Amino acid sequence: MIEFRNVSKDYPSGTHALNNISLKVQNGEFVFIVGSSGAGKSTFLKLIMGEEHLSEGEINVDGIRMSKLKRKKIPYLRRKMGIVFQDFRLIEKMTVYDNVAFAMRCVGASNKTIKTRVPYILKLVGLGSKIKSKPSQLSGGEQQRVALARALVNNPEIIIADEPTGNVDPEMSHEIIDLLSEINKQGTTILIVTHEHELVKEFGKRVIEIHKGKIVHDTKFEDKPAEEIELISSYDQTIPDDELSPLLKLDQVTPDDVQELVTDTTADSDENEEDAPRSEAEQRQEKIEKLLQEIESDDKEELINTVRLDSAKLREMMEEEQEKRKSDADVDSVIDSLK
Repeated sequence: MIEFRNVSKDYPSGTHALNNISLKVQNGEFVFIVGSSGAGKSTFLKLIMGEEHLSEGEINVDGIRMSKLKRKKIPYLRRKMGIVFQDFRLIEKMTVYDNVAFAMRCVGASNKTIKTRVPYILKLVGLGSKIKSKPSQLSGGEQQRVALARALVNNPEIIIADEPTGNVDPEMSHEIIDLLSEINKQGTTILIVTHEHELVKEFGKRVIEIHKGKIVHDTKFEDKPAEEIELISSYDQTIPDDELSPLLKLDQVTPDDVQELVTDTTADSDENEEDAPRSEAEQRQEKIEKLLQEIESDDKEELINTVRLDSAKLREMMEEEQEKRKSDADVDSVIDSLK
């Protein structure tokens, strides 16, 4: 489902975030991505989600070559994904129900489907009794479970969790990983970025460790189980070439380890996007801001950051808001005439 082949990512600042990474995550795998701050973990996720363009190599996500994927098609790719953030990103003025339902409304789900699906998912994460609560009335662990419910509600093929246990206590950390493990048993692919080495070793799943942009451990290709691997904790520790993961020694990788990527038969590409001086993230943010500039809402920033909306849905929301404001203005006009 997810394949990196000789992938490198360099930023204009000169930072080499990833260096010649090759790996493959099969459908239904559960993978921990670990590494020190600045190791390249966040870049790894952003490349999968289409937030960043790779510099070299190729990435294949569910048969899609990311180097050929146009920006306008990225929202459709993300509908296959559920994303859980460390800082929850819940909309404070919405109830638990509405925070989760919002993700379904963004992909055009019917009200009937939403009314059935949302309570089911909230019960699944143990929040059936909190359906009418606001985020401020919940504990940190409960808020994280709301964020998890939001990621699950559209039945994604892949769940990407970026430090999902970073803001909760150890007991809740175990509960969250337990829940993700149960979801994984149903066939959902799970990718978790974390710095909690003890938690990683305890659960015994596949572990990929990134250090200074390189893979230094991958338990799928090593004889040692996760609990026996000495994960790196130092921020500046160097790793000799002879200690690197076998995945980095490409001459030793067999065809079974890294399969040929699916060939994209479409020849068209968006040259204008490639030539744009601004980053993709900056252009996307500007586009969203333009589409939402008429929406007067205190929750605007949370709205933008919470769910990755496609432009058609954003335009629909903007038009609905304009109609509402026009209607309100008409009512005000009638009231003024009666004074």
